[in-house]
Amino acid sequence: VRLANTKTNKSSTIYGPESYVVSLTTNCSGKGILSGHADGTIVRYFFDDEGSGESQRDPQEHEFTTAVASPGGQSVVLGSYDRLRVFNWRPHRSIWEEAEPKEIANLYTITALAWKRDGSRLCVGTLCGGVELFDCYLRRIIYKNKFELTYVGPSQVIVKNLSSGTRVVLKSHYGYEVEEVKILGKERYLVAQTSDTLLLGDLNTNRLSEIAWQGSGGNEKYFFENENVCMIFNAGELTLVEYGNNDTLGSVRTEFMNPHLISVRINERYQRGTEDNKKLAYLIDIKTIAI
Repeated sequence: VRLANTKTNKSSTIYGPESYVVSLTTNCSGKGILSGHADGTIVRYFFDDEGSGESQRDPQEHEFTTAVASPGGQSVVLGSYDRLRVFNWRPHRSIWEEAEPKEIANLYTITALAWKRDGSRLCVGTLCGGVELFDCYLRRIIYKNKFELTYVGPSQVIVKNLSSGTRVVLKSHYGYEVEEVKILGKERYLVAQTSDTLLLGDLNTNRLSEIAWQGSGGNEKYFFENENVCMIFNAGELTLVEYGNNDTLGSVRTEFMNPHLISVRINERYQRGTEDNKKLAYLIDIKTIAI
């Protein structure tokens, strides 16, 4: 396996396995390589200061003919003869785990693999001209008989409205595992937590946000009276998150948390000399209003 540098117009050898390469894929960041070889060996290589790799071989396996990584980069599928092998990344353990191989009799040699962009389906092409389509998900939940939640990966969930058919892809851009998805605010807004972030979304406008957040045991209270901003109240602190923005709009201390006593305005009036005109009015105490 060789590396070509287009800037220096030079090439170098990364590693030299004993059998020739029949399939090759990289992760999303381009810092890791998976290669399949004619003798059934899979080599995993990382680009770091020194370079490291791992190899695995099954004597009963035929040669690997194609490989593809999922859109989220957390699953890799390798195709061979009558068989698909799936490797999943486990962020909590920082290891790749192999799932149960998918055996398909008379499928013959797999020549092409392609994921759907949202990661929910995998298309398989064979040497004999066959095309197989597989649903790919960790689990699927029907929420209140109105929504379908499909966990296509640890950090990605597809939310589908069963009545209208509209879909929203909720994804942690940091690769954190999505623990639970809630649909609140008259079944319009999405709320989900990971170990280090909070995900929010508006199903009507498809505006999604992910902010840094340390959980407090589920004691947060969410208010959705404003269509542009989610108000989160926890332990005397009010946090504002604008839908579609991955940074908090602001945080203030107040003991008077009532959406009818708080006013938030997002670019509702043009102000000369400034691009954004975002204002918050809230109570410091019974007689004092802060803006």
